[in-house]
Amino acid sequence: MNTLSIMAAIWGVFVTAFVGLMVYRGHLTQHETDQLFLSENALPNAQEENDEIIRRVNFIQPICTGVGGAAALISVLVFGVWVAQLVAKSRS
Repeated sequence: MNTLSIMAAIWGVFVTAFVGLMVYRGHLTQHETDQLFLSENALPNAQEENDEIIRRVNFIQPICTGVGGAAALISVLVFGVWVAQLVAKSRS
């Protein structure tokens, strides 16, 4: 395997992880929105559930930021290696 295909595989892992984390975070925030529309009498522990959802979202947010930043950085690196390989081929 050459450098570009290895980097592309690593990029795919990071992008897949980032998309999965974003879907999970969206699922959690959807539950938080659902909790906001419940009346106070509907669930006595709704505030506890809402606090748990907020805690999970706050926990996952830095992970999303880190994985997204890594995916963006690897995207730039993959593009740079691809361009460098094209330039090397055109010179030879």
